Amino acid sequence: MKILESWEVWVLIYLISAIIFAQSFRVSKRQMKNVGQMTVLLELFTAFFALFFLPFFKFIFPTDLTIYGTLFLVTIIYAVTDRLNIEARYGLEPSTFSMLKQLSTVFMIIFGLLFFKEEFVFNKIIGAILIVFANLLLAFEKGKFQLNKYFLISVISNLLFAIAMMINVNISDSFNLAFYTILTVSLPALFISIFGRYSFQSLQEEFRTYDKKYFLLSSFTWCLMLLSSVRAYQLGSVIVIAPLFALTSILNAVVEYFINPNGNKFLKKMVAAIIIIIGVLLVKA
Repeated sequence: MKILESWEVWVLIYLISAIIFAQSFRVSKRQMKNVGQMTVLLELFTAFFALFFLPFFKFIFPTDLTIYGTLFLVTIIYAVTDRLNIEARYGLEPSTFSMLKQLSTVFMIIFGLLFFKEEFVFNKIIGAILIVFANLLLAFEKGKFQLNKYFLISVISNLLFAIAMMINVNISDSFNLAFYTILTVSLPALFISIFGRYSFQSLQEEFRTYDKKYFLLSSFTWCLMLLSSVRAYQLGSVIVIAPLFALTSILNAVVEYFINPNGNKFLKKMVAAIIIIIGVLLVKA
């Protein structure tokens, strides 16, 4: 379908699915008994929903064995980041989590300067500083910084995600995109299950505690988020798409305001979100 060759469509799908995921997960997380098991279940159901998208993308597989080695290494890091992200989402509001996600861009710039000897570009540094400043603004409460463990977990998760992105050199282009998505969630689910020693029975018991419609909606929209984010970057310009993806922080702040009105927090989040978008624009320029 020609419409699926438009990056604008995939950006729209990403924004809609990201908002629905954030709000449906907000309900699901209240019934969570074990963070690791919830992560595994979300990954497995996300992989299941990705199966239905296999026919929408060209079936290709790499012949270079190093790509499979790189993918294996990256999925180990994804296992850790997924586990940390679920815990961070448990303790943070969706809009705050969305804003913290932009820190991965900052870490990638730092890695580029330190390890890849990339050129020092003034506007990128200013953009990175703005992103950091906006996230510190979120942590400033009642005259001091309130850096709780979920805030710090999210920072660590974004650091690890940036490392994975530096290792992962566009290997998604070498696979059917839906199959690539299945690999990047099912392998981490396997690693987490082995490390956490989760049995099939314990996962079943965890699943029984959830409101099924919200949990399945979270899994389906996470699948859409993964597919649409990669596909949008494949078809469009990073300079344009990255700031558009950053709109999730503003959109989540607006949704949260209607769910639980708080004028002061809403204003601070909107200011932080706008600063982040400006920062992303400078970084990607």
